[in-house]
Amino acid sequence: MSKKATRGSKPKPDPDAERSAKKTTAAALKKVLFVSEELLPKDGDDGRLRLERFFHPGQGKEALFVTHPDGQMMELLEYAEPRRSWLVNSEVCSNGRIYMTTPVDPTLLALHHLRKHCAQRAMSLDNIAVEEASTSRLLNEILDPESLKCVSDVKSSGDQRFYKYNQERTLAWLALKTRQVASMLKEKQIHCGHSAQSQNFVRSEKLASESVTNEMDYTRMACDIVGRYLDADLHGLLTAYLQIPSEIQAIVEEKAAAQKRKSKAGKDEGTDSKKIKLNDSDAAAKLKSSGLVDSEADPNVSITSPTPTPLKERSLTAKEKALAKGAKGTKSIASFFKVK
Repeated sequence: MSKKATRGSKPKPDPDAERSAKKTTAAALKKVLFVSEELLPKDGDDGRLRLERFFHPGQGKEALFVTHPDGQMMELLEYAEPRRSWLVNSEVCSNGRIYMTTPVDPTLLALHHLRKHCAQRAMSLDNIAVEEASTSRLLNEILDPESLKCVSDVKSSGDQRFYKYNQERTLAWLALKTRQVASMLKEKQIHCGHSAQSQNFVRSEKLASESVTNEMDYTRMACDIVGRYLDADLHGLLTAYLQIPSEIQAIVEEKAAAQKRKSKAGKDEGTDSKKIKLNDSDAAAKLKSSGLVDSEADPNVSITSPTPTPLKERSLTAKEKALAKGAKGTKSIASFFKVK
């Protein structure tokens, strides 16, 4: 067979197959992203969002962040579950992951670099970010230099500013952040702690109102939320600064408090269940009005008298007499359940 015949025998590309392959590739590139309205461009705003990577202290590696030209920063969170897909219009996207944005204070990310470079001496932001381009953009373009006054000592020399990390200011500032998050959790009525339960399963409004709110549970959860953006050792310092007990210690204290409340409730119930002693005159008047004792009996006779007035013998009605007459010679229902 000649080379010409061999070349001519090759199958021609199918245009329909190429078109379907392009559609499949386009569908695979589509992703579902939930973006905060604060990042969306407003009227007259020509700024564009940027997807960038910055060092994440809590994860110990770089992570994706969405930045806005006005200085806003949001972390891009990814939720992935196996065997999930999205149906977008008439296309099926095999990438079933969900991407969401959450606001982040750039000062939390800058803390890592301050503690790394400015713990022993004061340095300018240009000298701190001389090694990494992403760090330079974070410190010089996105971060507000005024916010560093809350976590460092600032020294000025002409037009330049030098920053030195201050641990006391940092812990005080982080404690304030933690209390703000705790108040937000309380405002949203989010159940916190190891015994947290869904609000949908609260048995009644009365039970929810009677439950004792543990302030330390809110503080612990808020500290964990803030600690997601801190180094591990700094998170431990913040926990000790807020005097947050360990999880095991909190469980032991809560069980002891529950037992104490239970014993107190049992004592109160036992006190309420005691018999209330009535006056002799009141008791006699109530018995007389009930018709259980002789109406001619002396109402002043004590109810605790050893010789109480006998009860009246009530006469049977005609219907009761007829039922009693018809029941003669019959066995009682209890006789059928006797042991044979």
